[in-house]
Amino acid sequence: MANSQNSTIPSFGFVGLGNMGSVMSLNLAGYAQKQGFPKVKLWNRSRGKAEDLAGRGFFEVADTLENIAKDCNIIHACLANDDVALSVYRQILGAARPGLILVDHSTLYPTTSSTLYAEAEAKGSSFLSCPVFGPPAVAASAGLLVVLSGHEKARTTLKEYIVPTIGKAVIDCGDSTRKGALLKILGNNCILGTIELMSESFTLAEKTGFDAALFYEFIQQWFPAPAWVNYGKKIRDGAFSGATGFTIPGGMKDAAYIRQLGAETSTPTPLIDQAWNHLTTAKALGGESLDWSSCAAGMRVTAGLPPFKGEDFSLNKK
Repeated sequence: MANSQNSTIPSFGFVGLGNMGSVMSLNLAGYAQKQGFPKVKLWNRSRGKAEDLAGRGFFEVADTLENIAKDCNIIHACLANDDVALSVYRQILGAARPGLILVDHSTLYPTTSSTLYAEAEAKGSSFLSCPVFGPPAVAASAGLLVVLSGHEKARTTLKEYIVPTIGKAVIDCGDSTRKGALLKILGNNCILGTIELMSESFTLAEKTGFDAALFYEFIQQWFPAPAWVNYGKKIRDGAFSGATGFTIPGGMKDAAYIRQLGAETSTPTPLIDQAWNHLTTAKALGGESLDWSSCAAGMRVTAGLPPFKGEDFSLNKK
């Protein structure tokens, strides 16, 4: 990395204010205010969302990506997909001064992450792969597990504040951003696989007449990991609102990454293939705004049960 601005006072930016980005940016703003740093600059494709958030914290709204690139030396971002990330980061790098650190919290395909790393280095800046594990509620309490990879000096800068500002712990994957991106996909493989397995188990419990609440009690006692407990509750209750969670399009994007990695390495992914089918069914019946735990609705249909519990599933399309 070329001569950086890391020795100067941090001036943070945050780009992408979805369910995760909104709460992560609030935590970053709280840290900046406490440290006496400048207000965190916000940019979002929908400006109204940035303006609404600015009223809740230590923020300023940037008019353009070019403005946020010129005003900040560390920019965090949480973006929807690879195409958006490539477009946004290239605009930022085109306007930024040397020494900028881009901190990407998105789930990107490994080759995309490597491409952005190389492009940032060529501009005298740094790109860090920094995906996180945990839902928005965990992000709000700064309890995320942070995966970090990229240029060593930039990683060191981030470690000075990322815990406890945004996460509870860091897994450092070293210099290669490909490794950080891969770990996020492998982790999501485990999470989606867990959702698929619980979808099958809860459906089998219902078909055999077993009490779903009692089965969930078993999960709490025997599998007390966040993915099991949190998504198990959603599946038990049929509560699949994606308003504060991870929606079907994001889940299907990640499933597609897993399947692509499998195809490229001749590795079968049967559990994720099945989850993809069930997510497709849930999307067709309830709309794409559902949480990805609605994978269970697809399983229920396969077993001859109504897809959604205690409600007209057509209402989910609103």
